[in-house]
Amino acid sequence: MLDEHWRSVRSDYTEGNICKQASWVLVSEFVDQKAEQLAFYLESYWQDKVAFKEMDCFIWDVLEEWAAIKNADTQMYTHKERVFWHVIYQVQFVGGHSLRHDASVRDEVQLYTLYLKGGKPCPLDVIGMRP
Repeated sequence: MLDEHWRSVRSDYTEGNICKQASWVLVSEFVDQKAEQLAFYLESYWQDKVAFKEMDCFIWDVLEEWAAIKNADTQMYTHKERVFWHVIYQVQFVGGHSLRHDASVRDEVQLYTLYLKGGKPCPLDVIGMRP
């Protein structure tokens, strides 16, 4: 099942299916899709199935696709979106070593990852902002 999901995530990027027409999209749909993929990358990284560099490339792809969205400023933030952007920034800020070996960082990001997957209540202390 993991291999099948991985192929699906990778083919979306290599074939350009994610945000082909990203100029006018619902931010909530974008975040839902990217949050699921981010959670997958994080869990795969913690299981040594993906290198940090691969996850870093994914994050840069997300930022590039986000930049193509033209109507984001007309849409309200959701809690999920705030958590999503917080996790993106946190991963970029702490880097791969801390993400894997610093227990407090890992626990925090794992909690947020569970929320992004729908498995935990919304953490209310997160104030992620759009790039």
